[in-house]
Amino acid sequence: MKLMSRFPIAALVLAGLCASSLAQDAPAAKKEKLVAFKDIKVQVQKTPDFTLKGGTTDKRVRPKDWIEIEPEFKTIRAAGEKKAEVYPEITFKYYVYLNNTTGVKENARILTAEVIHTNVPIDEVAHSVVYISPSTILRVTGKPEGNAQLVVAYAVEATVAGEVVGFFSKAGGSTVENPADPKGKWWELKGAPTTEPALLSKVQTPFAPLWGDYHADVKAK
Repeated sequence: MKLMSRFPIAALVLAGLCASSLAQDAPAAKKEKLVAFKDIKVQVQKTPDFTLKGGTTDKRVRPKDWIEIEPEFKTIRAAGEKKAEVYPEITFKYYVYLNNTTGVKENARILTAEVIHTNVPIDEVAHSVVYISPSTILRVTGKPEGNAQLVVAYAVEATVAGEVVGFFSKAGGSTVENPADPKGKWWELKGAPTTEPALLSKVQTPFAPLWGDYHADVKAK
C-alpha cells in the first residue's frame, strides 16, 4: 500500500516502524500457530439494495459507501489433535488505521473491534470481515466517499482462550506475521492516533444476510 505525502500522521507511524526495524530481530512466537492469514482485502462496498415484496412499503435510500476489511485465513490442526473438526471459538481482534483528508491530524483514528467466530472448521480456508460505516467515514475523513486508500495500516490478531494463535499486520507495504515482533503493533507507537472501538462485524451491518457460508459464523452478543 503506497502512502501519499499528504497523510502526515500515517507518515509518523511508518517512521516509527522504520525505527523499530533497526532493532534486533524479535524472538519467534512461543504459542502454537493455529490460524494462518493469507492476506487482508480492503475495498469499498455500497449499501446493498434489496427488492421488497408482499405489500411492504419500500423506502427510497441512496446507497452509501462502506469500507470492508476482509481477511482470508486457514486454520491449522493443533499438534496432537485428531478428533475435533472445528475450533469452538476464535476471537479476531482488529486494528484499522483510518486517515483523514481534513488537514486536522487529530481526526485520524485507529478503529478496533473484537469478533468472535464460532465452530470454525479445521484445515479449511475461511474469511472474516469487519466494516467501517458511512457515518464513521464521514466523521473521520470529513467526506462521505469511501476510499480504500484511506486505510493506511491494518492488523488482525487471532486468539484462543486469550493466547495469540495467528497474526497479520500491514503498514506502508511491510507485512508482519510474528505476534512477538514489535514492528507489527504500529497502533502502540508513540504519537499514534486515538483508538476507538468503531468497527462493525458483518451481523451489525446491512450485509448480514449476504454471501452465506463465505464468512465464518459470528457469536451473537
